[in-house]
Amino acid sequence: NTTILHTSTKDDDTIRYHSLHDNKYLQYFKGHKKQVISMEVHPLEDTFMSGSMDNTVRLWDLRTPNCRGLLNLPSAPVVAYDPAGMVFAVAINTYQRILLYDIKLFDKDPFLSIELKDPYLSKISFPPRKPWITSMSFSTNSKWILIGTAGDVHYVLDAFDGNLLARLEGFRGLEGGKTGDHFGVMSVKGISGEEVSWTTDSKFIVSGSQPGKIYFWDAAQIPAAPAPEGENARVLTPSVTLEGHPGPSRCVKFNPRYQMFASAGAELAFWLADTANEVEKSEDENKESAKGKERAAF
Repeated sequence: NTTILHTSTKDDDTIRYHSLHDNKYLQYFKGHKKQVISMEVHPLEDTFMSGSMDNTVRLWDLRTPNCRGLLNLPSAPVVAYDPAGMVFAVAINTYQRILLYDIKLFDKDPFLSIELKDPYLSKISFPPRKPWITSMSFSTNSKWILIGTAGDVHYVLDAFDGNLLARLEGFRGLEGGKTGDHFGVMSVKGISGEEVSWTTDSKFIVSGSQPGKIYFWDAAQIPAAPAPEGENARVLTPSVTLEGHPGPSRCVKFNPRYQMFASAGAELAFWLADTANEVEKSEDENKESAKGKERAAF
């Protein structure tokens, strides 16, 4: 890819479409009145959508500067497309709701409204703290929705019925407070939102943290069904922890084609898979196979 789509607060809240090859802007998308906090490009078409602090979601076409769709909401939204680009989700923190829309019927009511309700939070405080949603993404198999929050927990939901399947714990959130209990912390600092995502094959979930460590959760441990009514969702702890990123790791993204990912904060780090063990294992298997053939010959 040789183009970048990015938000800006330099002069106003215009979204900019930049060509790296020509080093110039190809398009300006004006319409939002306040800062854009969430943006997602359509997986198959030359369109995208954006969510802003002006409490709107706008749908755009890269070929025209005019907005082609508008949703007015009660609070600032977080947006995401499903892998097929047929459905998009809008998270509204005011009501702890995630709304699913048909892309062809975006001007109609959502076909599914999901309430992010965590039974554990009602057991540690009253009234229960509300997780503050900062990011949202579908798995590539369209089975799950990953919900990133500003605190020390992320969530995995069933993408078909919205049931809470798992809580991802074992890390320190980017915007955790000083009390040691950060489940209800709001994204006041605005530094979270890109730290948690799926690997390219959706077999793992990867997240950054305040200390800079990179954590991986195994998606194979996500239960097929939710916990019984009133019981806590299954807690998943990291299966792998990587150290080496200097400072908080605010953004973690996998390369869609190669076995590598990048983490960013005050500094940028690139990570490559260690294939040395796999090569040694493959050589040992080949030797055992050759020995087996020699025995068979006798």
